[in-house]
Amino acid sequence: MPSVKIVVDSTADIPADVRAAYHIHVVPVLLHRRGATLRDDIDISRDEYYRWIAEHDDLPTTSAPSVGMFEEVFRELTRDGSAVLSLSVAAGLSATYGAAVQAARLVADARIVCVDSHSIAMPIAYLALAAARRLSQGATLDEAVALVERLRDRTVAYVALQTLRYLERGGRISRTRALLGTLLDVKPILEVRDSQVLPVERVRTWRRVPARLLELAQSRGVYQELSVVYTTDRADAESLADACANAGLLVRDRIRTVQIGAVLGTHMGPGALGITGLLAS
Repeated sequence: MPSVKIVVDSTADIPADVRAAYHIHVVPVLLHRRGATLRDDIDISRDEYYRWIAEHDDLPTTSAPSVGMFEEVFRELTRDGSAVLSLSVAAGLSATYGAAVQAARLVADARIVCVDSHSIAMPIAYLALAAARRLSQGATLDEAVALVERLRDRTVAYVALQTLRYLERGGRISRTRALLGTLLDVKPILEVRDSQVLPVERVRTWRRVPARLLELAQSRGVYQELSVVYTTDRADAESLADACANAGLLVRDRIRTVQIGAVLGTHMGPGALGITGLLAS
């Protein structure tokens, strides 16, 4: 029986050790900066990228991987007769899923199934890991796809922004709203649910943000996967991970702290902090 290989795009933020352990393949999303095109997490490190955007006024733009990039990966992975399960950032937020679907059609002699994760960042990783574990137990491609489609409505993602400046610079909100938020020192908390980025609330000071993120995560239920995500401040992420463990969300050694990739970080900016998870039921 041919094997099934898993492909994600780089917005999944799967740590390198996890990718290696589960043989998960990554297609990088693209960054465009001053005439140069960079592959996310390949041509520039995340720390280097965040230093750059903090020091320069011109914000890079981002784009989905090309159809050709997906096609190249799909052809290579299916050369030995393997099938492919491709998981992409929410189609409502990016053209990445569409590019994967088009590429799969071009590799006509292989079995490739593309699935819209309906989410971003680590929730995609949770779906990929669940599929990889089930496949290692002998599941078929169809069974792995069915599992992902069941689990994707159980993903949780909350993120707080330290500044609205990067949303404004990227054209996501108006300059007036960004300026007002800065003057009031408002820290927005956003949720990703059903392929949408939704405002949850505005916290008046950053000091109150970690506790509120924890409360929101606790309100959702019991977790089988949990990560604290951040753009630049790892110490804040580790502290929040400790708080999540102390609150009983999951044992500490199962809570990862994961740096958000450059593509999402372009809109979130330095200092962003969040909690993502996969509910147990």
